[in-house]
Amino acid sequence: MNCDVVTEGTLASLLGIRVESFDAEGNGEVSMPLDSRHLNVLGNAHGGAMFTLADMAFAAGCRGAGILCVSAQCSISYLLPGTCGPLRARAVPVRLGRTLAVYDIMVYDGDGRNIAKAVMTGYVLRKFDDGEEA
Repeated sequence: MNCDVVTEGTLASLLGIRVESFDAEGNGEVSMPLDSRHLNVLGNAHGGAMFTLADMAFAAGCRGAGILCVSAQCSISYLLPGTCGPLRARAVPVRLGRTLAVYDIMVYDGDGRNIAKAVMTGYVLRKFDDGEEA
């Protein structure tokens, strides 16, 4: 499986996000180091970096499911400060419909603590045929 879906020069690439896995059931997992690029003024993981990580997990899950989506709605709850890396996000589909894909995404720190939970809904632009690269 080719997980190399982060395009050079994009925000995800600038943040060092790496796609770890995705599967045909629509699950996706990504990781990101936690260094000075990712910190807020308090020295914790910046909420925007955590949101971007969650969004990339959503994209990886959609890729595995063979669908191309654009965001229709997103929300995130920050549960704990991210203090150690690498950060990881896991996306699990709640519903993969004809026009909407709904995902739960959990973000974890390097100690395995759940530091954020996101719910993302994507509008399905197209579905890929069997064997076609998403």
